[in-house]
Amino acid sequence: HWIESAIYRTMGSMEIFIRPAGPADAEDIARVQRISWAATYSRQLSPESIARVETAWDARHWRHALERVDDRIVTLVLEGPREGVIGFGVAGPRRGGRDAILRAYDGEIQLLYLLPGYQGQGHGVRLMAAMARVLRARGTESALVWALATNRSAVGFYQHLGGSILMQARKAFFGESVNEIALGWRDLRGLAGMTPTVRE
Repeated sequence: HWIESAIYRTMGSMEIFIRPAGPADAEDIARVQRISWAATYSRQLSPESIARVETAWDARHWRHALERVDDRIVTLVLEGPREGVIGFGVAGPRRGGRDAILRAYDGEIQLLYLLPGYQGQGHGVRLMAAMARVLRARGTESALVWALATNRSAVGFYQHLGGSILMQARKAFFGESVNEIALGWRDLRGLAGMTPTVRE
């Protein structure tokens, strides 16, 4: 099974695993998201919006989400034997979007978060590739991802992984109106086979 082979070594002898998440991971996923949000968006969003995100996506939210039986959506975590959960990603069917450009994409990378201390070491690349493999295993051959337009590092990261900019849209987001950029992969085979020569 691909998940069983998704163990890799990085940063010396440390082993980082990619595995499916379960309800028991709710606290750790909420922690990773909270810390990542504060580090990434403190200068891009208001403190009130960040507080709303922390409240809406707390451990209770994640426990409920991971207890739901929905084979269409998968949540993967990055975990080390000593470090615990250091990142996670969520992938599934494309959400909403009536634009003709978006309808050409069946799947969506819905979330991708890493603790700041583990960014820039290839973990994001491996997690993206793992999510692409899951989508392909479920018959999805194309996918998109949304990123805040002000988050240039994220937009650049997805572009380096082969994502093409599709469109920009103004969206309501936890009490603010923000510009988001959609990037897409028409063929997930390239992303699924990606190795961390490209660093996040």
